[in-house]
Formats: sequence, structure tokens, C-alpha cells
Amino acid sequence: MVNKLASAGIVKSPINIEALVKVDRKNYVNNRDYAYEDSPQSIGYGATISAPHMHAHVLEDLLPPLLKASADHPDKKLRILDVGSGSGYLTAVFGRMVDNKTKTREGHALNAGNVYGIDVIPQLVELSKNNIRREDGDLIDNGVVQVMLRDGWKGYPEGAPYNAIHVGAAAEAFPKDLMSQMAVGGVMMIPIGPDGGMQFLYKVERVCAEGDLVGVDTSKGFREDDFKADRVLGVRYVPLVKAD
Repeated sequence: MVNKLASAGIVKSPINIEALVKVDRKNYVNNRDYAYEDSPQSIGYGATISAPHMHAHVLEDLLPPLLKASADHPDKKLRILDVGSGSGYLTAVFGRMVDNKTKTREGHALNAGNVYGIDVIPQLVELSKNNIRREDGDLIDNGVVQVMLRDGWKGYPEGAPYNAIHVGAAAEAFPKDLMSQMAVGGVMMIPIGPDGGMQFLYKVERVCAEGDLVGVDTSKGFREDDFKADRVLGVRYVPLVKAD
């Protein structure tokens, strides 16, 4: 699966390739016969695990801000938020990227860090933990990865500010709470659009902190000018559910 993604030029970075190789997708799908198919699959409770090529696209877009943060602050841990963590697959991949300080063949270092996976569905939180513990349990035991029950629209402010945020379900509008939890220079990959309607994957970058920066200063209010949003491609995702 990973070799095909690399051959197609969808995943390019050695860091991403290594992380994808380390995390076996068969541990995170309901039907192992189709674990390596390049298609989304149901994981129950109205949720899906995205197709491998979508995960590869997201990883390639999120790696540059992680590398830059590592270069700018070589002794500071990276922080990654995975919203709608579902089966736990991409949460574990993020964990493998930052479980140790790594260096590419080009000499670029990626700091160690912490990954927070959140989901609004209790059964999926437990599914994530159980799946990760099959072969990637050291990520939980070592405190690299935490998976918890949270409303994806509100994020996890306790871990902010984040260098990278991945949202695995479509929001009808840009979630201001999540955006306020982004570090300056951080990037969020998020699908935007109505359930069953036209949806697009957006790359949102925080370019400054004139407004609230959760974890640093929340006295200024939300400022839209702090962010730059670029449309990447058309997608189809399940909706980002709000907690009751």
C-alpha cells in the first residue's frame, strides 16, 4: 500500500513513508481483507476510515509546518491534534512521526512531540485505544499519544497551541475554536461543506496572532485575519458531529 502511494508520488517525504510503514492499517479496519485497498471503509457508528491516498495528502501538507517548528525551536516538543480520530489509524501515524526526534536523509530534523486524538463518539474512543494497543501500544504507554472523548468543534484547548491539526470529518463552517488553538505557523487540514453536499478540503495556516491564541493569550477575541485558507481538492466526508 505504502509503496503504491510512493510510486504514484502521493506520499514523498521519508518521514511520512516511514511512519506509514510502521503503522499497519489492518489493525484499524473492520474487514482486514480490504485493509490495504485505497478506499474509505466503514468503522461503525456512522464513521469511516479515510482512503490511504487521503491520509497521504494530509501528511504531506502537515509535515512542512512540523519541520519548520522543529527548526525554529529544536528543543520544543511538537503538538498535533487529530479531530475525529475514528479508528485511531492516523493518530498512530502521527505518533510514529514524533515518538523520537528523527532526521531525514536531507538532514531535516523533526522534533519529538505529543499527539492528541479526540472523538465525540465514546465507542470510537475505545475502539481507537484498543486498535492502537494491538501493535502500537508503546505510543500510549510512553505518553506520546492520548485518545479522549471530546467535541471536535471545540478541540482540546489543554494541549494547545498546535503545530498541526487534522480534522477527519466535514464541518459546515470553519470552527473558530479549533482555529484559535493553532500555533502561529501551524496548519490545519479540514474538509468544509454540508453533509451530502459539495465539500472541499482546505489548508488553513495561522500567519499571526492578533487574536486569541489558546495556551498563550485568550483576551483578544477571534481575528479572521490571523488565518489564510486555501482550497485543496473536492472531497466527500461524514459530518463533524457536535456533542449534545
